[in-house]
Formats: sequence, C-alpha cells, structure tokens
Amino acid sequence: MASTFHRDRFTWVAYVLLAYFAYLQGAPGLVLAYLRDELEISYAVAGLHLSAFSAFAIVAGLLSAWLESVLGRVRLLWFAAVLMGAGAVGLTAGSVAAVTIGSVGVMGFGGGLLLATVQAGLADHHGALRAVALAEANVAASSSYLVLIAVLSATAALTMSWRVAVLAVLAVPALMWWRNRGLTVEATHARVVRGRLPGVFWIAATMLFCVVGAEWCITAWGASFVEAAVELPADVAIAVMAGYFGGVLVGRMAGSRLAHRHDPTRLLAYALVVAAVGFAILWPSTQLVQALIGLVLVGIGIGNLFPMGMSLTVALVPERAVLASGRAVSAGSFAVLIAPLTVGTLADATSLKAALGVMPAFLVLAAGCLVLVHRARTRTAA
Repeated sequence: MASTFHRDRFTWVAYVLLAYFAYLQGAPGLVLAYLRDELEISYAVAGLHLSAFSAFAIVAGLLSAWLESVLGRVRLLWFAAVLMGAGAVGLTAGSVAAVTIGSVGVMGFGGGLLLATVQAGLADHHGALRAVALAEANVAASSSYLVLIAVLSATAALTMSWRVAVLAVLAVPALMWWRNRGLTVEATHARVVRGRLPGVFWIAATMLFCVVGAEWCITAWGASFVEAAVELPADVAIAVMAGYFGGVLVGRMAGSRLAHRHDPTRLLAYALVVAAVGFAILWPSTQLVQALIGLVLVGIGIGNLFPMGMSLTVALVPERAVLASGRAVSAGSFAVLIAPLTVGTLADATSLKAALGVMPAFLVLAAGCLVLVHRARTRTAA
C-alpha cells in the first residue's frame, strides 16, 4: 500500500469530530452505574439507554446519504454535531428514565449522522488510503474514551456530578466550527444514495455487526462486570476501564501504522484472536490485576475490529462510499441496540458474568464472516 498520506484541514476536522462522537457515545455506558443508583432502575432498563442510542443511529444511517445530498457534507457534519450535543444536554437534565432514554435517542440520531458522514468523507477523500484514514480517526476516538474516563474520575474526586464531565465536551464542536467556518469539501466519487449493494457487502456488514456487538458487550458492561467480580466501588470500577480503553488506543495506534503495509483482512484476523484471548483472561477473574490484564488485551484486540471492519466493508464498493457507509453504520448501530440489551436482560435472569458469554459468540461469528469475505475477494481478484 502506498505511504503518501496527506492530512489536510478536512481530515483533521473529521478526526476531532469523531473523537467528540466517541466521547459522547461512551458516556451513557460509563454512567449507567450512576443512573441505576439515581433512577433506581434495573439492568434491562439501564441497557435501554444504549439501545435508544443505537436505534436512532440505525435510522440516521439509513437517512445519512439522502441528507448529505440535501444539506451537503459539511453542513451535515455541523448539524449532526449540534444534534448530538442537544441530546447530551437532555441526558444530564433528565430526572426520570423516560427523559434520559429519549435524550440518548437524540444523541444516537445525531451521532449516527456524524459517524456516517465522517467515515464516508474520509473514505471518499482518501481513496485507496481509506484504511489509514479510518484507523487514524479511530485512534482519535480511542483517545477521547480515555479523556472521558479521566474527566469522570476527576469530577468524582472533586465530588462533582458526572454531568459536568458530559457537558464539558460540548465546547469542542463549537470551537471547531468557529475555526473552520469556511471549510468546503466535495465528494470525489458519485454520491449514490439508493440502490442495491452486492451480497459480499452484506456478509461484511454482518461481520461488522458482530464485531461491534462484541465491543459493546465490554464498553457497556465492563465497568459493571468488574464492579461485581472484583467487588469494587462504582467510581473505582469506572477508573479501571481505563485499562480497556487504553488497550483500544494502543491497538488502534498499532493498526493505523500496520494499515500502511497490510491488508485489513489480515489485521482483522489477528485482532479477533487477541480479543478472544483477552476475554478468556477477563471472564473468570476475581482479582483486580487479572481483570485489568484481561481488559487491556480485550481492548487491544477490539481496538482494530471496527476501523478495519469498516474499511474492508466500504472498500468492497468504493464507488458507493456514502451509501455503503450509511448502511454499515446502521449494521453497527443495530449491534449496539441488540448487544447491551441482550446482556442486560440475561443478567437480570441469570448473572452479568453468564450474560457476557455472548461476547465470544460474536467473535466466532465475525471470524466466519471474515473467511467468507476473504474468499469472495480472492475469487474476484483471480
């Protein structure tokens, strides 16, 4: 793969906005422990917050290509960022589950539009080097997860509300808009907003569903799992999740460098193995050190699953990057809808430890889809 990768103004704006998206996307999962205590809700009802986010993100993914054709790429970026921030305000202001769940739904719609537009923009803008751009963008996203944990830990240490940590990030899109008001970017490929995608794309989209499902088993319930397994206070359990998000960051940094020289298919295969090994260490843990090691390894593996999976999926139909990105976001959002709610419901019926057994099932299914996609690509290239 060529190494002449250029980061222009749009690229940096896209990176920062994806980091903003990731910060707010991660917030509901990390504050579930607080919400369960404050609102006195069950695991299943708490999981509905993440399900609401993903349900509305699914709709956003289906509408993103059409909205981009109406508003234009840059206007849609700023609109999506504002909408996501408005939902975050509602989450912090809500005092009953119906309001907080609805607000997270607004976050999901804005976030889905933002994610689809950023990914389509980067894939379209950088062409053959889309894997590098998407990997670097997800390094920025991973960094923001660590920032989120740091800010949540700082507010807890200062006896401030978790709401301060959520609201603080809203200054980011405002500052980015002010500094980049004249930004203009045009798509270099035809903007196909409807039509049929090939069968191999849907196999790849299923793989993306599985890897996102595996990721959100840990992102949503990792802190609660560690809290119960190691018997830690909620604040400490959230802080321990820094090991997981740190692993995600390390994995994505390594992946962004390896993407210059290696095919995403090979990187995905390695990442699935590392994630499975990490889960095998995490799942039986009762001591903090073992849990932390497991979280780090799971994070390193999971860190590359989404960016490489997205790159591979969109690369199957490069002439339809906007349409493919929107459909891929819907597939990933559907996983965020299903995985946390499934784990939460099973946890109420059995235990959270037993419920997290769905994660390795996701990894196995993803590996099967990856094999099918690889075979299809090999036949096409022959």
